[in-house]
Amino acid sequence: MALLMVFIPLTIQTEHKQRRCVMACIEYIYSVSALVGSGICNGNCEFCAGKYLRPQANNNELYWKNYESAIKLSARYGGWSLSLTSSGEPTCDPKSITKALEIYQKCAAQGAYFPNVNLFTNGILFGDEHFCETWLPHWKRLGLSNIAVSIHSIDESKQACAYGISQYPHFETIFENIQKYGIGLRCTLLLRRGGIENVSTYKEAVHTLTNIYGVNNITSWPIGNPDGSRNEFTPSRIGIASIRLWLKKNTKFCHGHIWGGGVYDYNGNILRLTDYVTRHNPKKDFVRQLVVFQDGTVAYSWIREGALCMK
Repeated sequence: MALLMVFIPLTIQTEHKQRRCVMACIEYIYSVSALVGSGICNGNCEFCAGKYLRPQANNNELYWKNYESAIKLSARYGGWSLSLTSSGEPTCDPKSITKALEIYQKCAAQGAYFPNVNLFTNGILFGDEHFCETWLPHWKRLGLSNIAVSIHSIDESKQACAYGISQYPHFETIFENIQKYGIGLRCTLLLRRGGIENVSTYKEAVHTLTNIYGVNNITSWPIGNPDGSRNEFTPSRIGIASIRLWLKKNTKFCHGHIWGGGVYDYNGNILRLTDYVTRHNPKKDFVRQLVVFQDGTVAYSWIREGALCMK
């Protein structure tokens, strides 16, 4: 009889696990990424991933309603990060960033607080001292904690070329203007064929950013198509593998991301390597991020097909 009493719970537990493999209930929604603004951009990248979304950019009440709902939903399921981005360059429409942060502040006051509130940018306007003085103090008061500057090359002339502009502001000026107002600085190394594409170019970029500019928080992901597939700008698999191997040998592994990639300690600096996008898997019990598109759609992934949450 004792054996039977032990055996039955184990059977039930096994059946429960089998059922969860077929269809899982969401237990965590780790973050929210929201596209804000008009879609205008001060760059002209030939590999722009957001261009196809620009026709959706409009200021409508459904967008702001669903944006607020996404923040509250993610917070309810353990969310810890809100990221503001755009189908263009978000800083070209600073009023939309302000509104997004005002709504976030309202949510935070109601308990939907995120320890990380990030703004992703090409950094161009942060080279303008007047722009920074006008907007950064206000955005900090509204909860902005980090600004992540996208880096295609640590050579400013090559950075300008990648963004299709004649001249890119000095990195030192951009970084000082951001940190002057007490906002955290992050850099996003965009791994791209012909740019930062293998271990030698990756090491050079990391060493320059950490040792010369004092950047201590660097995230990297390979450029690809909006659906997560590879394209002509995606680094070779060997190049990405060489970066992973260098991280394994020269850093201390902190933890992995359940959706892929991980976080590393490099001489006291944070290095992250992750995927550009993660396709939503309904058999998993987590969502990497809720994505708020500019037409008001909220999806469980940047790949919307089969991942709709609100519309």
